[in-house]
Amino acid sequence: MKHEPLSNATIDHLIAQEKRLLDRQESQENLSTLIDDEFIEIGSSATHYNKADVIQWLSTNDQSIRSGTDFSAKLLANDLVLLTYTSHIQNTPEALVKKALRSSIWRKQKENWQMVFHQGTPEEPL
Repeated sequence: MKHEPLSNATIDHLIAQEKRLLDRQESQENLSTLIDDEFIEIGSSATHYNKADVIQWLSTNDQSIRSGTDFSAKLLANDLVLLTYTSHIQNTPEALVKKALRSSIWRKQKENWQMVFHQGTPEEPL
């Protein structure tokens, strides 16, 4: 089966959506539209999370500073994209920045892309 090429516009769109979730600056309602109903996350503690768990987390008053760098996208199928990047999370202004290697799978249904899978692996400081 031949895949359509992954356009730069699609890559930019998915990176922007990933950053919206990482930043957590929008309403819980807006951000929940970015997460597929069948979503699963495997946390760094090997705990599994679903969409309801993530929505609950999005509603907490977390004041951490979060960003992502080194984004890369790979087309898995015409409606599936693997997005990888490095996250930088600082829990308080005085705290050290924690890095993690992150992977998300985005699925297109109708005209909308939603995250269906996410995993983060802590990166140990050198």
